[in-house]
Amino acid sequence: MSTPNKRKEAMEDNKNPKRPKMECPYGDKCYRLNPIHFKEYSHAHLESILDSYTGSGDLPIPSKLNEQKQMYVDQLKMILHRQLYSPGKNFEKEPSASTSQSSTKDTSLESQSNLTSSSNTTDAEPSRSRGKSPCQDVKKTEKREKLATAGQKIAAGCSQDSDYRPVVPPTRRAEEFLTVVRPRGQMAAKHAAAAPFHIFYTTIKDSRETHSQPYSITFQEILDHSLGELKCSLQINFMVEIGWLLAQYYFAGYSQKKITILYGEECKDLENISSKKPHVDAHYITMPTPFGKHHTKMMILCYEDGSLRVVISTANLYYDDWENRTQGLWFSPVCPELPADSMPHDGESPTMFKRSLLRYLNHYHLPCLAYYVERVKRCDFSNINVFLVASVPGSHMDTDWGMLKVGSLLKQHCEYSGKAPLIAQASSIGSYGKEPKLWLTGDFLHNFTKTKNIPPGLSAPPELKIIYPSLQNVRQSHDDLLGGGCLPYAGDAHAKQQWLNNFLYQWQAKHTARNRAMPHIKSYLRVHNEKAAYYILTSANISKAAWGQVNKGNGALRLMSYEAGVMFLPRFVINEEFFPLAPGAKNRLIVPYDLPPVRYTPDMKAWVSDYLR
Repeated sequence: MSTPNKRKEAMEDNKNPKRPKMECPYGDKCYRLNPIHFKEYSHAHLESILDSYTGSGDLPIPSKLNEQKQMYVDQLKMILHRQLYSPGKNFEKEPSASTSQSSTKDTSLESQSNLTSSSNTTDAEPSRSRGKSPCQDVKKTEKREKLATAGQKIAAGCSQDSDYRPVVPPTRRAEEFLTVVRPRGQMAAKHAAAAPFHIFYTTIKDSRETHSQPYSITFQEILDHSLGELKCSLQINFMVEIGWLLAQYYFAGYSQKKITILYGEECKDLENISSKKPHVDAHYITMPTPFGKHHTKMMILCYEDGSLRVVISTANLYYDDWENRTQGLWFSPVCPELPADSMPHDGESPTMFKRSLLRYLNHYHLPCLAYYVERVKRCDFSNINVFLVASVPGSHMDTDWGMLKVGSLLKQHCEYSGKAPLIAQASSIGSYGKEPKLWLTGDFLHNFTKTKNIPPGLSAPPELKIIYPSLQNVRQSHDDLLGGGCLPYAGDAHAKQQWLNNFLYQWQAKHTARNRAMPHIKSYLRVHNEKAAYYILTSANISKAAWGQVNKGNGALRLMSYEAGVMFLPRFVINEEFFPLAPGAKNRLIVPYDLPPVRYTPDMKAWVSDYLR
């Protein structure tokens, strides 16, 4: 018998109900959803709820636990489903020192009490107190049966689940408030047509050509009902304009669906949002250093049928980012729910996306994420063909984060061995030091140009081309100088690294009708003869805080920010050596800007945020 099967049988074995349980040391702060944990430990706050639960209707969560109500509901459902607790047939608590001395006497009393119980006690546990009547045992049995039935309904995804929140059709027309509204009910077909990449770029309000492009998307389309009925969603981002975000959910009919928000820029409207909107749970992420940002842009959309989708984006959750700015996002295929008896590591993708996502989410150590972590564990990610490339603050000795993750993946899977330049396109630029080799053309370029075929140090590094808008590019944007509002590169930082001008290339995106839509997108690729060796779409700008800096002493990678992106490698997406970029090519990778990039002219200046003052 295999080890996993043994573990499964042990988890489901309820033949030893008298084995003592210890009280969980975390008490009502415990956020676990692992059945094994609940088999080993007692949780008094949950057991008291089940003691008063009739088996139908809402679970009676006390008001003092309302702050994390959803977490407790999920734990209780799991306990019911696994039948880990039921009144009258519970594991005994771990005996305390004060009670252990009288254990023999208690056992004797229990035996005497058993003699007075009903003769039909096959399914009923012997009474534990003197004077208990057979009627009480019958009531206990009936209650256990009701709770077992409730657990079965939960396991089957019963439509009468008390946690269900209905779709609420909006009473106002979206067209009255949103500038671009695509026909409803068509996103599922549009998403299917975007295979195998599932890459989209935001629709540009003032560029009508983008409104009908098959790879353009609005926020409303992300919530389109053709993709499934939303149950709840997790929004991880930097800047959140809650009024705009809730309006998007309102027009999609999801004004009552639960939303969990992790955000990185302080916002008074979000501090107490749950008191005004109980279905919204917002958490500000405090960073360990002032130079780091909670910069990830990610969504996990959970559907009523148990499936989910993941969205990795470059856009903040506010009005400007979804209007006249070029943004990119990867919208995953549906990840269906696994069979009930599956293990957490089942349903993994060839790219280990599930493992990477779980590791990223678990890094927060937040109870509010317990539900989404369990949903990810219970879903099948085997159709995911991209790698998650993320960053989390801290010093890391492994290669699972930042630029070391990029270098590790390229070393394993990138088959290109030529001199193609690295094209790094970003909306902000970091501080690199007095000369490029200190980081930019050193560790950064080295990791982003690794391949399977060339040992490190045996060839000259490829050329680096940085696509970043000039002052002249911004002036001709749809919003004039305000178009540079998404480009927060400071003038004093640029003054200290004038050598950077030798690496700068213009923002030009005529072929996708985004030439005047300034880029908030961040992307990285190597291109040769209209072919790309890989493509990265990410929230990470070209900075040490985002990609990391290697400690020369112990080799640890120091990261300061939260970031998330996806890497597309040809062998995993189209089973070829390169991605074709030419118009009309089969399995063409669509990049929003023009290639090859055009260098700054001598009269051009890099855009800096000081121009807005």
